[in-house]
Amino acid sequence: MPNLDPAWRKFLQNLGWYVLIIAISVVLVYFSRSPRFVWLPWLVALGGGIWLAWQQFKVYQDMGADDQTRLDGYLKQALAYKVQIDQAVKAAQSSNRAHLQQLGAQIDTWTETIQDLVERIRKLHRDEIIRRDIKAVPAAIADLEARLNRETEPAIRAQLERTLANRRKQFASLEQLQNTVKRAEIQIESTLSLLGTIYSQILTGQSTSHVADTHRLSADVDEEVRLLQDQLEALREVKLGGTET
Repeated sequence: MPNLDPAWRKFLQNLGWYVLIIAISVVLVYFSRSPRFVWLPWLVALGGGIWLAWQQFKVYQDMGADDQTRLDGYLKQALAYKVQIDQAVKAAQSSNRAHLQQLGAQIDTWTETIQDLVERIRKLHRDEIIRRDIKAVPAAIADLEARLNRETEPAIRAQLERTLANRRKQFASLEQLQNTVKRAEIQIESTLSLLGTIYSQILTGQSTSHVADTHRLSADVDEEVRLLQDQLEALREVKLGGTET
């Protein structure tokens, strides 16, 4: 089962144990010749079926758990900064409040963009077809290359070469998608660092005591939002198999 999605591989392994246990219970009842144990295979089938369903549920829960935890951490951090910055703006001196309120509105847009980007990445991480192809396509390429090396019939070699070329294109698209997701996550981490810097500066009154400094911060925020939106658009444009992911 080398080319199977890990979730399906685990399911088939569990299914094998399930069938084996039921078979053993049937054999035991048959040789015992006791009517008191006729119910045993049914009980085993019911309990085993519940166990099989639970195991499969756990497989899908565990897959990508680290990715989801990391993304949740990004989102919680961004929202926490937003709440704290809003409170700092409200507590600011009246002379600076108008400029900080404008900055706060920009940060609202910034946070919303982070949320959109995190949600987009989360959907890609959860996509079962993408997860399956990332594992299956390299194995399929290796198999096709091995078959091509062994094949001597020209017509079959030509067909294998076309199939191999298509598989390599698919693999290139998968690599592009993975790299785009990595760049998006790195951009989120970078922008969160700047968000934390702005928060500490607002708290200490640094870079907000002059209009020019506030305008510089506003320009920095606009640039970060633009970079995040570029990453979001890049994820929306990535296509696999001719359909948007």
